[in-house]
Amino acid sequence: MKIKKILILAAILVISLSGAVRAQGAKRLVKEIEVINNKVVSQQSILSKLQTKQETEYSPVTLSDDIKRLYATGLFSDVSADILDMDNGVKVVFKVQEKPVLKEIKFRGNRRIKTRKLFKEIKIKKEEIFDKFKLKEDMENLKNLYAKKGYSLVEVKYDVEEKDNKVVVTIDVFEGERICIRKISFQGNDSYNDKRIMKLIKTKRKTWLNSGFFKKDVLAEDTDRIMGFYHFEGFIDVQVSTNITYHEKKPWMFIVFEIKEGKQYKVGNVDVYGNSVFSKEQLREGLKLFSKEIYTEGKLRADTAKIQSDYFDEGYIAASVKADTVLNSQTGNVDINYGVSEGEVAYVDKINLSGNTRTKDVVLRREMRLFPGDRYNGDKLRRSRQRIQNLGFFEEVTFDTKEEITTLPDKYDLDIFVKESKTGEFSFGAGYSSLDQFIGFINLSQKNFDLFNFPGFAGAGQTLGINMEIGSARKDYELTFIEPWFLGYPVSTGFSLYSRSRYWDKYDEKRTGGNVFLGREFGEYWMGRITYRYEGVRLSDMAGDTSADVAKEEGKNFISSLKTSVTYDTRDNKFNPSKGFYNILSCEYAGGILEGDKDFIKYETLNYKYLPLGQKAVLELGLRLGMVEAFDDSVYVPVYERFYAGGANTIRGYKERRVGPEGEFGDPIGGRLRGIFNAEYIYQLTPGLKWAFFYDNGNVWATHGDFVWGNLKLRSSIGSGIRVKTPLGPIKLDYGYALDPKEGDAAGRFHFSMSQQF
Repeated sequence: MKIKKILILAAILVISLSGAVRAQGAKRLVKEIEVINNKVVSQQSILSKLQTKQETEYSPVTLSDDIKRLYATGLFSDVSADILDMDNGVKVVFKVQEKPVLKEIKFRGNRRIKTRKLFKEIKIKKEEIFDKFKLKEDMENLKNLYAKKGYSLVEVKYDVEEKDNKVVVTIDVFEGERICIRKISFQGNDSYNDKRIMKLIKTKRKTWLNSGFFKKDVLAEDTDRIMGFYHFEGFIDVQVSTNITYHEKKPWMFIVFEIKEGKQYKVGNVDVYGNSVFSKEQLREGLKLFSKEIYTEGKLRADTAKIQSDYFDEGYIAASVKADTVLNSQTGNVDINYGVSEGEVAYVDKINLSGNTRTKDVVLRREMRLFPGDRYNGDKLRRSRQRIQNLGFFEEVTFDTKEEITTLPDKYDLDIFVKESKTGEFSFGAGYSSLDQFIGFINLSQKNFDLFNFPGFAGAGQTLGINMEIGSARKDYELTFIEPWFLGYPVSTGFSLYSRSRYWDKYDEKRTGGNVFLGREFGEYWMGRITYRYEGVRLSDMAGDTSADVAKEEGKNFISSLKTSVTYDTRDNKFNPSKGFYNILSCEYAGGILEGDKDFIKYETLNYKYLPLGQKAVLELGLRLGMVEAFDDSVYVPVYERFYAGGANTIRGYKERRVGPEGEFGDPIGGRLRGIFNAEYIYQLTPGLKWAFFYDNGNVWATHGDFVWGNLKLRSSIGSGIRVKTPLGPIKLDYGYALDPKEGDAAGRFHFSMSQQF
């Protein structure tokens, strides 16, 4: 019996092995693929969608999937496949039956909108496979088009005729009358009046300023706006719906927003657990949601982020905060529990830079206030980002602290991504200003210059500028170079060569010379600078009635001066500041041991404070003070080194340089002391447009004896203006109203300027 069983098992094994061998030998390759019956869809397009390929093993499963893929394209009404044996393989023949082709599209009934405009709104096209689903989408597009024109009751229907596998689509439009919104009202808004809710919505009734057309998508957005407003005010259960009715005889629409406010929830208990680094009192300090405060989800998210930020600032970048809320519908209170998972203190491993295709890595790294090995610090990270942004080389600066363990369990990489902006500029054009009148300019500048990077000359953070301006009131030529980090140290140096001519009413003034400076950072926000200036000044073409102070300066004199200045700058963005201080204190010493023809000392201080008023508004407060005195061989200060006021850049509403002392013939001669205060409220209307309201106050005094409290004679003005950002530079238009005009002067004055950025 055992021998018999062994023989049976052996036979089974032999049969199995022989079957496996035959199966192995039965593998067949796809030698050829053919597609038949396709007329519109190309064979190449069909083959690209197949997984069955030539010289690959034939698989019934893959073939079945291919048939499904072709069906899924929506181009075919029937797909099948035949398998034909060939030498050493098979031939696969796909038989397709295409859906009908769209032969013609007809519109009927459209009188208010031209047929060519309707064609632009539809996706179905002639001589393409007809897609009924696209046609249904097109019907909605046409309805939306009519709704935008005020035909909210429009009906659009279609008819499909098929013959010989070709389709003719006829679209019938029943336009109806143009409907305008006659009235918008609210029901159920017990906590807020209609006027308050009306400000939230964009749907408007018909007025002489508004068409009053009904737009379904805008109405849906308005519903969300009202709900969002109520949620922000603590009405978590609010429901908002709309009811639309029409006038029986007139083409008027009436919209009613039906509001079910529900209960206004307030905060109950606020607790924190899981914390050891900070006390509960420290974490709760500064939260927007506290006991008895109106509960909103927006403030909850802000408070959660605030607690997480507290930990991040101390280096706990892996800390997580979860807010749990318990809603008590009976008391109307929401209890909040913040669960904190602190983690461990994190340190910087590597700082990785990306996106700076032109700018050298060192230009970014030298602005960092956080370095490898340092403990993560939120203040230093924010300041680093601010300094890189203030370079003016990048449109976008993003920091990402990856929560991925690197070489050591407490170290994490810091990734910095920047998106470079255009720093090189060549521009030319013309402009007009109330000060310089008509002027043409040519400007070649590179804010991210590299003197030793041929031929691109970009990437080292240096500044090179060549500027020429020629106009009816002035003529300027200037070459400027600045190296912000000399020999790799936070020491800036540079020079400027220039020729500047001004054509005043009664004389011409020309300055030719240059300056060289050396500056250094002290701490995070302080900068010291020393500047040497050598300049030749010529006054010529004097009128016969020129004042004596001007006339005695006729001819050419040389000025040799040394100026020291200290700057304190905490602005968040020096190109578009919204908060912080900007202060400069300077002293210029001319003549004396420095030689030159004029001896004087000039003191100036420039102070600005920026206060954010919401997300789009900024209050800018400025105070400028100056004093200049002659010494040694100079008995008086020359008119071209005195202070002036009035005009676009000092006290608006007054003529240029017309605030302050005048000569015997009424022309401005300047003074030795100046004080100017400016307050400006700036509101951003769009990213490139701002509106401003300002108040200016100040004066210029000839001597110290004039600067007494009872004889200050301050001149004031108020006004408004706009600031427009253009590719060539900013446009500034102000209208100032002089509150203390001189006799014969106009009370109001426009100040317009257009200048290239430099």
